[in-house]
Amino acid sequence: MTNLLLVLSKDPYTTETPDLVLDIGINAREKGNEVSLYLIEDGVTAARKSDFGDKLAAAQKKGIKIYADDKAVLSRSLTDKLIGGVEIKEIGTLLDLIMQKDRAVWF
Repeated sequence: MTNLLLVLSKDPYTTETPDLVLDIGINAREKGNEVSLYLIEDGVTAARKSDFGDKLAAAQKKGIKIYADDKAVLSRSLTDKLIGGVEIKEIGTLLDLIMQKDRAVWF
């Protein structure tokens, strides 16, 4: 079993990359792999309470862990606008996750 980290820095409202990342994560999780998603830069907008946020919530129910960069959340005034279950973490956590995981892919 692989321990996979996906890092998303793109907004789901301007590119299809977040849909691709979510598909990769769900597919990997369904194959029995551990999957974490770290949202950074414009990627934090994916976790807003919205249609895409609902997709992330469904992914969480399948076992995907979702983290959001604290500075990106704060700078976009999203602190109280995120779906439940998203863990807001400082950037050092991203480095820790990269070192702990078997694979890390940045989008």
